[in-house]
Amino acid sequence: MSIYKTKIEVPRPPHLAGGSWVLDRLNDITVLFGKNGIGKSALLRALKTQAPQSYHYASPERAGEISHDVNIAQEELGSSRGNRRGNNFAGTFRQEAVSRIQTMQIKMGYVAGKKKPVNIDLDVMQNLMNGLLEEFEFEILPEAKPYRLLRKSTQQAVDTSGALSSGEAELFSLAVDLLTMCALWELDETQERILLVDEPDTHLHPDLQQHLARFLLKLIDQYKTQMIVSTHSTTLLAALGHYGLDRTSVVYLDNSAVQQSAMQFNVHLQEMATLLGGHALMGPLFGTPLLLVEGDDEYRVWSHVPRLHKVQLVALPCGGASEVKKYHKTLETIFGSLLSNGVGPVGYALLDGDQVLPNGTQQFIAFIKLACRETENLYLTDEVLADMGISWEAAKAKIIERAPAYGQKRGALESCLSWDRQASDIKNVIEQVAEIVDPKRVHWTLRVAKTIGKNRPQGQLAEFLGDGVLNAFWPTTQNEVTN
Repeated sequence: MSIYKTKIEVPRPPHLAGGSWVLDRLNDITVLFGKNGIGKSALLRALKTQAPQSYHYASPERAGEISHDVNIAQEELGSSRGNRRGNNFAGTFRQEAVSRIQTMQIKMGYVAGKKKPVNIDLDVMQNLMNGLLEEFEFEILPEAKPYRLLRKSTQQAVDTSGALSSGEAELFSLAVDLLTMCALWELDETQERILLVDEPDTHLHPDLQQHLARFLLKLIDQYKTQMIVSTHSTTLLAALGHYGLDRTSVVYLDNSAVQQSAMQFNVHLQEMATLLGGHALMGPLFGTPLLLVEGDDEYRVWSHVPRLHKVQLVALPCGGASEVKKYHKTLETIFGSLLSNGVGPVGYALLDGDQVLPNGTQQFIAFIKLACRETENLYLTDEVLADMGISWEAAKAKIIERAPAYGQKRGALESCLSWDRQASDIKNVIEQVAEIVDPKRVHWTLRVAKTIGKNRPQGQLAEFLGDGVLNAFWPTTQNEVTN
């Protein structure tokens, strides 16, 4: 960990109530989260002026062409480097970023393809960059143009101005800017290294924001750097918290308070951020499968299962089987624009056992169904009953004994003697059955969820769930899903 500042104080502009911002409990990565106009950018710029050589500010409006400029490379060697970027708009940001590669090489002693021994590993730098853009490979060169970008499929060099989309160009130039700055700090043996990254999510697609979050965490590890990031993207917030749980904290910036403490990510904040980060859709991007379920009872069961921390999923209620199919069609389209082909299922659509599995495209969301009639039937399995300390034979006896007290439902309850626990329709009496057989009066959905979630289901419960469900969420016989 490289936390140089646990507390900062910077002046606050008059139009934002004046006085000072005082932020404490800073982490490896501290996220300034808040709406537009709250002062996130102003805070970062004010902080930068305190120690220009130790702070590096990456502005949100990163303009310019991705082109090498030898004059900028020379200027970066001097003290003027710290005086740039005094506002949100950086007209030569991209030129500065890629030209700094040559600045770094000059400091390393790169001459005619030879370099002096220094503590900068170019392979590490290239590997960090190559985790960002799936289709491209980045190389640092000892030539007049100090880098090149190759298309992985052909190994041919490409023109960075024309080959990259706007989002890819944004991500590439931002990453080069931060990476080369960290390399210069390493070469200069700078003692305090703090990156101020202002709205790095600007123009970035959700999957690129995920790649960026992983890059930022690897960067601070490699170069012993602390980072303060401003954003109002729940997607980026979720990604940073997901990949850097103990190392990421959040300041919910509020100008009505002078002193504000960063809140460290914990498991609960991580789960909430995953849901908020692009809503439930970010779960699959993090390896947490999405599960479409038919109704509220199914949602109560499957939303509670992950709380036992043995299996991961994000449940989404749809309001019936026909709605599940509509959600499925929409999600296939959405994930088709977010994910690469060949990724495989990132979610599932769960139907009751009396439904017919649809045909058609299931590239990202696969249909599965219960091997019993409905979710209610799971309550009658030996494993769920055992959690209440009762057998099916004893449960039937209690139901028969208590049935007369339930008026019009007496006959339906008394028919329990002939129930096929896997196939009978018990939806209309499940509440009464649960009231009779459960001495603690725990809602039946929670009983089912607890039994499903505590370990990989076995026995009759596994049989009623069916192979489709088991293979979706417990792909091995281990107690936990390995991501």
